[in-house]
Formats: sequence, structure tokens, C-alpha cells
Amino acid sequence: MSSRKRSGSGIFLMEMIMVCGFFLLCASVCVQVFIKADSMSRLAREKNQAVLAAQSLGERWKAGELKLDGDAEQSGMSMVSGESEVFFDEDWKPVETGEGSWYRASLSVESQPSASGAGQLSVLTVSIGRGEGHPRIREKGADGEPLVLTSLQISSYRGGEAQGHG
Repeated sequence: MSSRKRSGSGIFLMEMIMVCGFFLLCASVCVQVFIKADSMSRLAREKNQAVLAAQSLGERWKAGELKLDGDAEQSGMSMVSGESEVFFDEDWKPVETGEGSWYRASLSVESQPSASGAGQLSVLTVSIGRGEGHPRIREKGADGEPLVLTSLQISSYRGGEAQGHG
């Protein structure tokens, strides 16, 4: 009766393959988490910059530096169907045209007379999204619509004289 002894290397090899597979699975999960974190960080940075740009446009409008009533050429904007648009490059610097722009701000103003009739309340709506030149232009929001980085409404009371109590 002859019996052969097995060396046990087959079991060791199977164990090593299983350990390598487990580490490969863990590594792929970690890479996916890092990619998602990077994407979230980039989006947060974009949203922060969009809020700053919208606030800046709103402050310029309140100060009277930004005219939205047909005189768009003086302020570096383009008028499209009653809405004014401002385009930005990848560093958030304004550019003249929308071709290749990374970000696009749409501005519209609604005015209504005040109850006293002495002035009017104007509301500027600024909505900033990605432009045609942005690499992730096709990214959608939670509602399935194109991604809007920020939307801001700024109110300003214009005209009318202060009434004194005497």
C-alpha cells in the first residue's frame, strides 16, 4: 500500500487567491469612495463660487452699476429674449460671449409699484448654471433638469421720497 503525502501547497494557494480577491474588492470600493468625494468637493467649490458671483452681480445691480433695461452692451452682458446673461470662464472671470464659457448667469428683473405709489419694488433673479464649454454640462440635478448651481433673488426699493413726520 502506497500512500502519497500531499504537500499542502494547494490549500495555501487557494487561501492566497482569496486574500488577494478580498483586498482587490476593498481597493475598488475605496477608489469609488475617493472619486465620489472628489466629485462632491468640486461641486461644492463650484456652488460656493456661483453664490459669490450671484451676490456680486446683485450688489452691482443694487448700486446701479449693472443696467438690465436694454443697455446690456455697457455692462458686458448679452440680452436673450428679455433676460440678460453673463458668461464666465473656468476661473469665474466674465467673458463676452457664451461660446466656450464654463458658467452662465441668467438675470431678470420684475418691478411693481409700491402701495403708496411713490416708488417701485424691483426684484432681481440671478440663476447660475454651467455653460456650454463646461466638461460636465450634461450633469443633471435631483429633479432631472440641468444642474443649477445657485439661484438668488435680490429686492431693491427704488424711487419715492422719504416722508418726514412733522
